[in-house]
Amino acid sequence: MLTTHYFSLMESYSPVFLIIEDHPEVAHNNCLFLEQLNPEATCTIATTHPAALERLSLEPVALAVVDLLVGTLTGEQSAHNGIAFLEQVLVDYPSLNILIYTSEYSYLRPLSQRISHHQGGFVVVSKLERRKAFLEGVQQALDGKLSLPRELRQDFVLTERELEVLRLLCQNSMKDKAIAQEMNLSLKTIQNCVQHLKVKLDIDYLDDQTTSPRVALCMEAIRRRLLML
Repeated sequence: MLTTHYFSLMESYSPVFLIIEDHPEVAHNNCLFLEQLNPEATCTIATTHPAALERLSLEPVALAVVDLLVGTLTGEQSAHNGIAFLEQVLVDYPSLNILIYTSEYSYLRPLSQRISHHQGGFVVVSKLERRKAFLEGVQQALDGKLSLPRELRQDFVLTERELEVLRLLCQNSMKDKAIAQEMNLSLKTIQNCVQHLKVKLDIDYLDDQTTSPRVALCMEAIRRRLLML
């Protein structure tokens, strides 16, 4: 289980980006882009998921970029080790920022409930997208955001913290700063919590210019009977 000691170490070291990728050229290119994003960061490559787990146990990691599919001895692509890796990471490193970089995100469906409880950033980006989407996904994950295709959200559940934020936001009409003070949490934590709520309640796609996301969030919570106003 991740400890407070882990967090204190992470704050005192230059950030480490861990790339889990079995294609050397792809891994190298990802490292180049990550180092451009943060020149002070160190990029480490693990060609297998077991090697990545070992690396996580040795040093604090700011971001793990995970390719779910790896080559097998028969030359085929398999997600078995990638899913097993995520299952363990979601338990042992609940605050690790994770970017899933894959063209086959449907393999994540069985992990939806576990992902919904993850405390760190968790972002899914398709390899078919342009490099800009990859870098945007990296920044979102580092910021603690939750960003997934809508097809993966059916089994999402709200955490106790998210339910309390939802109650204070909708029933008490409190702003983020007031909620942070009430719950004795940082403003960023509350802001990320609200962002997670928008994703989980499937309103993150709404246009902020035409619809108030806070109103939409509360209306959807009422519709799902998560709140009684």
